[in-house]
Amino acid sequence: MTSDDRYQEQGEGAFVPGRGAALVKLLEARDGLLTLLVLEDGRVHRSFNVAAGRDIGAEWEHVSTNISPFLDAEPSEFLLTGEIVEVVDPIDSSTLYRRHDA
Repeated sequence: MTSDDRYQEQGEGAFVPGRGAALVKLLEARDGLLTLLVLEDGRVHRSFNVAAGRDIGAEWEHVSTNISPFLDAEPSEFLLTGEIVEVVDPIDSSTLYRRHDA
């Protein structure tokens, strides 16, 4: 993605894709698979599933991890997709997503 990506303003009503739409699709497609999320602050979060949404007026979607279904052994996290700088497949260490300015 680039900083020139177009997105629609989220208003009331149906979910409208924001700047993190491609990232949300990627994470949803990996449902049930361990996925490493590298965050802006350097932390690495282990995610097996996400539930996504977007607040009115928000530029980026938000995701809640490991809650749908809830996983006892894994912590859940509420993140803005703009906080995720890299997504890594731990099986082969391949980078599946890298934020354009990271």
